[in-house]
Amino acid sequence: MDLFHKVRYFLLKKRDPIRYAREIGVTIGKNCRLIGSPNWGSEPWLITIGNHTEVSCDCALVTHDGATWVFRNEEKYKNVVKFGKIKIGDDCFIGARSTIMPGVSIGDKAIVGACSLVNKSIPSGEIWRGFQHILSLR
Repeated sequence: MDLFHKVRYFLLKKRDPIRYAREIGVTIGKNCRLIGSPNWGSEPWLITIGNHTEVSCDCALVTHDGATWVFRNEEKYKNVVKFGKIKIGDDCFIGARSTIMPGVSIGDKAIVGACSLVNKSIPSGEIWRGFQHILSLR
């Protein structure tokens, strides 16, 4: 990427994080809010965010598991690579500094508390923090 595009993306990321996300391949619905620009990882085209959803500051959406690199030198694991889509539904809130791991779906009207590590899917209408299910809004 040339210097012009690097500067353009840097400014776009700061001024219009939703437009930036769409330009790099993230699918984002209507009336969403991004507080800052999340870390979209190396495969942003695997991320979908529904309508009227907010992703707070310093979040990371990880679409691959880089740890597989550690044991790829073993013959039986030489072709192991883990990628997964991330889907966040409509009317959701993702708290500050949360990390969403590969293959996770977050249902509609779900809330993820700040500093959570989400490594499994969350059903619609539930509130989760850390690794814990807190409340079902259904």
